[in-house]
Amino acid sequence: MRLPEQIEVLIVGAGPAGSHLATRLAEGGREVLIVEKRSEIGNPVRCAEGVELPAILATIGEPEPAWVGTPVYGGWGESPSGNQVRYDAGEKVGYVLNRRLFDRGLANRAVKAGAKVCTRVQVLSAEREAAGWQVALRQDGETKTLHCRLLVGADGVEGQVARWAGLSGSWPLRRAHSCAQAHVVNYPVEERPLLRFYLGEEVTPGGYAWAFPTGNGGANIGVSIDSSRDGIELAEFYLRKLLREKLPTVKVVELNNGSIPALNSPRKIVADNLVLVGDAAGHSEPLSGGGIANALQGAELAAEVLLAAFAADSLTKKSLSDYPKRWAKGVGKSLKRYARLRRLYLHLTDRDFDELISVMNQQMERWREGRKGSGVISLLTSVVTNSPGLLAKLRYLL
Repeated sequence: MRLPEQIEVLIVGAGPAGSHLATRLAEGGREVLIVEKRSEIGNPVRCAEGVELPAILATIGEPEPAWVGTPVYGGWGESPSGNQVRYDAGEKVGYVLNRRLFDRGLANRAVKAGAKVCTRVQVLSAEREAAGWQVALRQDGETKTLHCRLLVGADGVEGQVARWAGLSGSWPLRRAHSCAQAHVVNYPVEERPLLRFYLGEEVTPGGYAWAFPTGNGGANIGVSIDSSRDGIELAEFYLRKLLREKLPTVKVVELNNGSIPALNSPRKIVADNLVLVGDAAGHSEPLSGGGIANALQGAELAAEVLLAAFAADSLTKKSLSDYPKRWAKGVGKSLKRYARLRRLYLHLTDRDFDELISVMNQQMERWREGRKGSGVISLLTSVVTNSPGLLAKLRYLL
C-alpha cells in the first residue's frame, strides 16, 4: 500500500495497543492509518506472551483459537534455596498467547473495521502544524510527508513520538527492566500448564526468571534484571545460566532481548492532537513488566475519550485530558502499588525470598483448607506471624 498525503488519524506502531485503538476508532467512523516499521507484524516476538483472562475478555473478548499457545491454570515459584510454592486454580486463569498470530489478528480486525495498515514504513520526524501534525516517513527508500489531525504514539519503549511531542526524554536506567528470552522446545508438558518463576540474586539480580509454556513442548524462558546493574549482556548471561542449571534438557530455537518500562509515576501521555498508548505511554506493570492487558485496556480507554473529542470537534490537550485522568483512577492506581512493590523487591535478599516462598506456602495451605481470609490481609498476617524481618521491609510500602 502506498502512503496517502493526508489522514485523519496516524497510529505509529502495529502492536496490540495500536491495532486495538485503530479498530475502535475505525468502528467509530474515523479515518485511520497504522504504520509499522517492521516488514512483518508480530515478528520478532519480544514478550513472554502471558496474559490474564479477565483483562483480555473485557477488551477483545475470547481470543481466536489460533492466537492462543496454551491456557494456563496457575503458577509455580522457586526460591534461591530450592523451596517451591505451587498454585493450581483447577480452571484456566489466563493464556500464553502466540504473539505473532495475536498481533496479526488484531491488525486484521482493524482492517476489517475500516483502518489501513502499511508495513516497512519508518517514521523520521513529526512537527506540529495548525491542523495537527506534519510527519516525515520513509517507504521503500523514498521520503514522504503526511499530514494528520491526530498522531498516536504506539511505538513502544524505544519510540520517538513522545520525544517529538516534548512529552519525555530517554528512560532512566532505574525505570526499566533489561530482559533476555529464549523460545525453546523439549519443555515438560503438563495436563494443566502453570507459569513458572525463579527468584534470587544468583538467578537474576534485581529481577526474576520465568518459564511460560506455549504448548506442544514449547516454552518462553527468560530473565529480567535491574537495568541499573548492567544491560542486555548481563541479562543474556543469566538466561544462559538458568537454561544450563535449571532446564538442561530444553533446546533453544530463538533468542531475543529488549527493555520494558518500570515507571514509578505516570508519564505525560497527551498533548494537542496527540496521545500515547501501550509501552510508549509507560503502561506496563512495573514489577513484572507485563504489558499486553494494560496496553489493551489503555487503548480501549483512549478510544472512548478520542471518539468523544472528535464528536466535539476538539483535540486539544484539555479535551483529551480525561484519558490520563481516568487511567490514573483505574488501572493507573494499581500500577502505583506495583511500583512501590518493585522498590521493595529491589531491597530483598535471597533469605527474604526463601521466607516469602515459605509464607506463600502457608497461605496456599490455608486456601486449600477453605480459610482464605481476605487476600492481602491474610498474607500480611502470615508475614507478621512468621517473618518479622519481612514485615519490617513491608512497612516501606505503607
